Amino acid sequence: MFRPKYLLYLGLLALVVLGPFIFKNEYQREIMVLIVIFAIAAVSLDLIMGHMGQFSFGHAAFFGMGAYASAKFSLSLGQSAWLGFIIAPIAAGIVGFFLGYVSLRRTRGVELAIITFGFGAIMFVISQRWSSFTGGMTGLHNVPPPSFFPWELRSEIAYYYFALPILAAVLYSVYRFSDSRLGRAVRSVRENEELAMSVGVSPTRYYVIAFTLACALVGFAGALYGHHLRFVNPPLLDTPQTIILVMMVLIGGVGTLWGPVLGAVFYYSVGEALRAYLNPELRLLILGAILMFIVLFMPHGLYPTLTSLWQWVVVDRNWRRGLKRPGLTPTPAGAGSRGSADGDG
Repeated sequence: MFRPKYLLYLGLLALVVLGPFIFKNEYQREIMVLIVIFAIAAVSLDLIMGHMGQFSFGHAAFFGMGAYASAKFSLSLGQSAWLGFIIAPIAAGIVGFFLGYVSLRRTRGVELAIITFGFGAIMFVISQRWSSFTGGMTGLHNVPPPSFFPWELRSEIAYYYFALPILAAVLYSVYRFSDSRLGRAVRSVRENEELAMSVGVSPTRYYVIAFTLACALVGFAGALYGHHLRFVNPPLLDTPQTIILVMMVLIGGVGTLWGPVLGAVFYYSVGEALRAYLNPELRLLILGAILMFIVLFMPHGLYPTLTSLWQWVVVDRNWRRGLKRPGLTPTPAGAGSRGSADGDG
């Protein structure tokens, strides 16, 4: 039996896989690579916002930390980028573990957001002042790209097909995490901490584990970014970078697997389209207005809204009823049942 959703899935899969051949401009291909990288970063933030129900306003600090760790390891020690990809999540994960252990033992919600915001501000200043390690405001240049034996992944199309399977692996891993005992324990603490404690679930333990995983994952995304652009500088750790990640999660849908990915696609697609015609201030104003519209009228985000719309229009075929939602039109007084109306009495 033909199902429209299969055609939609095939179309989206073809667009993703054949995207570099559809969009042949190098700038457009670069945007596609950035979408993949920041989709990984947004998925990592959703582990905190969606699964833990918390806010982190210092997530970009771990993104930049991973970029710096991998870049410095490759430049100073002359090591392969592949080893940098291992060092980056380890470094970000270790720092994330200690920050999470210190902050999540006693604080939740706004307090955690303030602590992570302060941590991000400290790391941004360090990246500026510790010039012997970070290069100061000039940053680190000529970061080597990853290579497969004699072939280096310098082109946009090569890096896209390198990063795309990584995004798929991350999504599958997060899906398995959500369905695991650890993921269920984290969500139980989010829903009712006291009840979770009464059945033996330690809020601090599971929150610290989830926070550490999120920091390690965004650190890996930072390494992908650094070796792609071959340049790392302090603004990667600054607060505006965190705000961008938060916007991606909120736009796509908090607590959904595909929401952060859709948020990254939407942010870069709309943002770059506006960049071609508007100045930076006006572009930021319109993006802010779009975010307000989505929060007000699509509070669950784009992905849940589009999924519900697809279910309502295509699967349930409500368009055949004149797009009237069932149950919203009151039944006239005195109307009989369907059987009597059809003359079955």
